Amino acid sequence: MKIYLYLFCFVFIIACNSQKRLKTSFDELYATIPKDTLTELLSISGYPDSTLTISQLATKEKISKILKEHLTVVDNQFLLLAKPKDFEKAGVSKYYFILYQKSFNDINRAIDSLGIKNLDEIFKNGSIEKGFTMFSSEYEN
Repeated sequence: MKIYLYLFCFVFIIACNSQKRLKTSFDELYATIPKDTLTELLSISGYPDSTLTISQLATKEKISKILKEHLTVVDNQFLLLAKPKDFEKAGVSKYYFILYQKSFNDINRAIDSLGIKNLDEIFKNGSIEKGFTMFSSEYEN
């Protein structure tokens, strides 16, 4: 019986030590985002356009353009088809890809937990600039 216990402990230790540490997708990458990118994003989000500088408006427009071109809905989930190089090509930080990918992952979990089933329709009737109304049947024209 002692031999089985030692053998079990030996196999357990070997299994635990040989296991490679996997990156948790965007969580570790999220921590590597430069502070200037985070500061820039915070300075343009949540504020009316009338209070933004010309530079901030230009950045906001570049990001909106990327989202218009590369954001879609697949299986009732938002899917960002852009890559970091698409953000750089548009003239904004490649780290916005990580920020938006993580945000859409969070939004998709919320959509699932809230039981929203008609995301395709909501996406077609909303806009990147004006937003999306998740629970209303009335749409702005």
